[in-house]
Amino acid sequence: MIALRIGLAALFLMLAVTVQTSVLTNIAVAGVTCDLTLIVVIALALSRGPEWGAIAGFVGGLLMDVVPPADHTAGRWALSLAIAGYVAGLIRREKSSGPVGPLGVALTVVLGTAISFFIYSATGSLLHDPSVDWGEFGVRLGIAAGYDVVGAIVVIPLVMWIMGRVQPARERRVAP
Repeated sequence: MIALRIGLAALFLMLAVTVQTSVLTNIAVAGVTCDLTLIVVIALALSRGPEWGAIAGFVGGLLMDVVPPADHTAGRWALSLAIAGYVAGLIRREKSSGPVGPLGVALTVVLGTAISFFIYSATGSLLHDPSVDWGEFGVRLGIAAGYDVVGAIVVIPLVMWIMGRVQPARERRVAP
């Protein structure tokens, strides 16, 4: 069962990276697109916990770091998505009494977007990346958060539903 979950997570991440780098780049606003990989990482973290979130974030970020048109230092996306995934998983752990509601999911996506965007920009500044513009940070963060919340409406319930179907019976929660 664990191998199936790992395989599904890898499939979701590969699909997200492929769609994000090939399709979503065509609908960029101010150079910002929907971060589908982050949304999948958050969905995996909310469905499985902080460890899964961190690992999925690292793997998804590493894929984003090496898939063309990667024009930055490798490891920046891996670090930022791993931390965002871990934090999203912590939110799941804190809400262990029941599922995270729609507002909680939206706020988790906004928080994950802010964390990943800030860490990615901060590491870019440390590494003297000329594309980092702190003057436009707030505007780009707002656009990214809006895009990601809209994308999360479809992606997160789907990923969480599929990941919930591959749990062993003893892990499934029984409604009281």
